[in-house]
Amino acid sequence: MKKNHVSQRSLKNLAILISLIISPMLQQAQTKGVFTDARDGKSYNWVKVGSQTWMAQNLSFNAPNGSWAYNNDTVNLPLYGRLYSWKAAQTACPKGWHLPSDKEWGAFIQALGGNAEAGLKMQSMDTIGRKTTTARPGSPATLSSLLSGVRHPDGSCIGLNFWGGCWSSGKVNDSVAGNVLFAHGSKEMVVSSNDMKSGFSVRCVKK
Repeated sequence: MKKNHVSQRSLKNLAILISLIISPMLQQAQTKGVFTDARDGKSYNWVKVGSQTWMAQNLSFNAPNGSWAYNNDTVNLPLYGRLYSWKAAQTACPKGWHLPSDKEWGAFIQALGGNAEAGLKMQSMDTIGRKTTTARPGSPATLSSLLSGVRHPDGSCIGLNFWGGCWSSGKVNDSVAGNVLFAHGSKEMVVSSNDMKSGFSVRCVKK
């Protein structure tokens, strides 16, 4: 009886073919993961919301002109990230990511149930990757990086753990730009606008 032999090259080619078929399927099914910023080695959890992929943490990249730790205290950086002026926020996201537009924020809000629900759900989303004992955002076990406060144009900071916001790439005029706001204990995500020289968080979305 003649034996059938399968060459090493045939097995290797078969393995490559299988990986080409299965890998895209796995990527499509994946709903969360971790991204490392090559610029400084910092890692961020990400999550898929609707058809978009968002960072589930505030950006912490040290943009040289227009980014600050809350109250200039670096102890706040690991959880809350940095606060950015609108101008600095435009180019702060790493390669392959960008500052979300008004339209992208709108799609995100709708995917989370609309303005009346999206704020609470996004705060819960921010606990990905951290050990929690309760699902209530804002509690000591589930502090949300969204509640990162704000830096006023004069350099003063207010609102840590009580409220915060994230910039949009859209602007109202030459001195005012769009953002979204969150508050402790509120389910809402409020679409608003603020002075471009104020400091708000940056949440990057994948291109």
